[in-house]
Amino acid sequence: MSRLIALASCVSVLLLTGCSNNADAICEYRKECFDSDLNAGTCADKIGAWEDEKESEQDERRERTAECAECIADRTCAEVIASCIDDCFGIP
Repeated sequence: MSRLIALASCVSVLLLTGCSNNADAICEYRKECFDSDLNAGTCADKIGAWEDEKESEQDERRERTAECAECIADRTCAEVIASCIDDCFGIP
């Protein structure tokens, strides 16, 4: 029973923070590839604020963040630079 509760809790957290997972992935990539001193939490907060900044552009910005996160997944730093510039350019 406790495993079921733990699993349900984990799934709930993932569903509630799905968008922030994309921002987290982008920021972790930036930290790993460009700036080891980067505060990934602050970076993710900036991306979240950017996504919510203009109500008329929220869906488009969230989609761009998701596309960038999808592009960088399972790629080396060099591969991301070569392949994901279009998807990730302009995301704070």
